[in-house]
Amino acid sequence: MQSAIQPVGVALAFATIMFLSMKKMKLSKVMFIASVIMALTSGLKALDSISVVWESWKDRTTLELAAAVLAIGLFSTVMKELGYLERTVDGLQDLLGNAKAAIMTVPALMGTMPVLGGAALSAPLVDRLGDSLGLSPDTKAAANLVFRHGMFFCFPFSSGLILTSQITGFTVTELIGRLLPMSVAMWVAGYFTFLRTSRSHREIAAGAAEPREKQPSMARPRLAGLVTFARYGSPLLTALLLGLLAKWPLWLALLAGTGLCLILGTLERRPLPSPGTLYRGANLEQVAAMFWIMAFKGFVTISPVFPSLVSKGMAKGVSPALMALVMPLLFGYGSASPLSTVGVLVPILLPHALTSAAKMAMISVIYSAGFVSYFASPLHLCQVLTCQYFKVDITSVYKLYWPIIASLGGVIGVYYLMLMRLL
Repeated sequence: MQSAIQPVGVALAFATIMFLSMKKMKLSKVMFIASVIMALTSGLKALDSISVVWESWKDRTTLELAAAVLAIGLFSTVMKELGYLERTVDGLQDLLGNAKAAIMTVPALMGTMPVLGGAALSAPLVDRLGDSLGLSPDTKAAANLVFRHGMFFCFPFSSGLILTSQITGFTVTELIGRLLPMSVAMWVAGYFTFLRTSRSHREIAAGAAEPREKQPSMARPRLAGLVTFARYGSPLLTALLLGLLAKWPLWLALLAGTGLCLILGTLERRPLPSPGTLYRGANLEQVAAMFWIMAFKGFVTISPVFPSLVSKGMAKGVSPALMALVMPLLFGYGSASPLSTVGVLVPILLPHALTSAAKMAMISVIYSAGFVSYFASPLHLCQVLTCQYFKVDITSVYKLYWPIIASLGGVIGVYYLMLMRLL
């Protein structure tokens, strides 16, 4: 049963997260305070609240997430210290022809690995590519997130699409056919917002040397770029293949990639990173933050606030189309989990759509609206880790999001109008 203080607690907890994040307090402390607020306003007894925290901490997802954050830090540090990160990026840039194509491709490629906080894996590469384009840290952070998450609507192995298919009976191919405009809107808006006016250092140097129409080709052959990328990016490619094909957990795949990187460095007689460098690169504060984030999400999951809003709206005769739009926005923002949004709301709201066309329209609204709120949530782990990597405030990234959010909102608006006509 929902008490009067629970909605206040949820609102206060999220306001606290935003305020303390703006004050640049360490994330582990921010999430600890937010979790305490949720516990005190949950209506649970002290022992029950402690049990929620403990169950969240020992959950396999939490342990693998914390291990993945640790492994990402070690992997990125070793790649950077050995100089492989720079060579990998240079090879990819030569292979694709320019830095803009590379900075769009890298996060999308990493987006095929459906893991919590996976954007942190592409952040070092985007950082390097962004430097060549003269991008600011907050722009690099936003670009990393936008170009990664466009895959959410079109990658056949996306867990969100698979779950939606299982619940609704529509095939993944059918869902992609309807949701693909969201990917296109995200990538096109991202390009025009972050990259259209930027020029790489190579392009600037070439332009200064002689008129563009008379320039000789300054890029190395694409084949040479492929060889460089394959050689120095082999630890990253190994981790990706082990994760996607062998289904290894991210932390284990990354540790394998780190081991390969150290072996290559030893064979090339490069100086290996010191234990102190590895300790700093592991960033244990982030690891601790993951435990408190998952504890907070545990309280959100058991809170009756969001299911209560759905029940009250339906009881008061709110239109199914409006419910399909508003509830995913609220639930996705609070849970920061597109899977939870789909799993909870689709079974509740979908029966109101009678025809197959109306069901597909309602799924499109729920799925897309839930994604937008998840994408912007302060608990979105990709966003948390990306902002921490680039050392930027989450609010500075929000300021860059509005063209992307507006573009996605336009597509959702079309889905909503289609649903209104069919109900």
